Amino acid sequence: MSNLPRDLSEEVLCRIPLTSLRPVRSTCKKWSTLSKCGSFAKKHLAQAKVAEAKEFMVVMMMNFRVYLMRVNLQNTVESSCIKREAKLIGLGDDELDISQVFHCDGLLLCISITKDKTRLVVWNPYWGHTRPIEPTHQFNKLDSYSYALGYDKSSESHKILRGITCLKPFKIYDFNSDSWRVLDVTPDWHLRTIHHGVSLKGNAYWFAEEKYSETREIDDFFLVCFDFTRETFGPPLPLPFEFAVSEDAMSVSSVREEQLAVLYQPWDTLKMEIWVTSKIEPNAVSWNSKVFLSVSLKQLIGPQFHFYLGSFFIDEEKKVAVVFDKDYKDKRNMAYIIGVDGSFKEVDLGESDVRCYPLVCSYVPSLVKLN
Repeated sequence: MSNLPRDLSEEVLCRIPLTSLRPVRSTCKKWSTLSKCGSFAKKHLAQAKVAEAKEFMVVMMMNFRVYLMRVNLQNTVESSCIKREAKLIGLGDDELDISQVFHCDGLLLCISITKDKTRLVVWNPYWGHTRPIEPTHQFNKLDSYSYALGYDKSSESHKILRGITCLKPFKIYDFNSDSWRVLDVTPDWHLRTIHHGVSLKGNAYWFAEEKYSETREIDDFFLVCFDFTRETFGPPLPLPFEFAVSEDAMSVSSVREEQLAVLYQPWDTLKMEIWVTSKIEPNAVSWNSKVFLSVSLKQLIGPQFHFYLGSFFIDEEKKVAVVFDKDYKDKRNMAYIIGVDGSFKEVDLGESDVRCYPLVCSYVPSLVKLN
């Protein structure tokens, strides 16, 4: 087969799933060279996009490892399925614990924190390229920190934002200059680093809350956006729910790389709601007047069940949400598929490390080559 004409070889290789590219590249030098060609990659990704009409891929971190998951959402929740497709390797150390993952435009920012060293690696799983980033601070696993990967539209360069609760200055890393610098920003709020952020249109969004003061009577939560082009935070963006407290479950997700969705579950009622924006910009947000999904977890899972650090995504067309968290006893990683009609299905994803909560993020393969 390695003697096939180039055009016929391309036609065959274009039909290979994304998760099988790595073994194919190791099989034959000619195929490896062809699969790394820009023209082939465009054809391959176009073929993969067509296949997404039936099923799609997401990136998931479980037990300090990163996996590619295949998701097939049918018209009925019961017939939908989620399958672990492949363990993503390519960071140079298969035993490296990944503490945090942030996705932007097909690139993954992987943060590894051990007692000896903090490592930052930007990774393009499609090409298998990595770019190590020298960190500015050596963390321990109990530190409260947050990283984000974004895109500067003016310089056409990716950047990394670093925020640490115990260290005031925000710092930014520029891929073009290969250097960190301190940002001149002094917000009157702090990021909720316990909740993961999300990328949308090259910018990053997090939950945040007002800094503590003796005069503050209630918790005040909102979204904030960091604009990587302007290198500044936008104003607080109101959430579609009120009177949230720190014990409530909250999570944010992107929808089709166009909108944001937020999950909210009060600790006392255990009624889970998911809202979707109708407009989202760094300086403004509006929410759909009708909630996307509203269900009682008391009835679906159990009288005391509460999402803690769950992450999620939704499919507006199939009217389904998929929430990733742990089971009742915190011993198993679980996916909960929930229809807007109240239909429900649990998918067991395997044994769970007590120190690590599952984290899911959208994944769109990228042709960006890391220098």
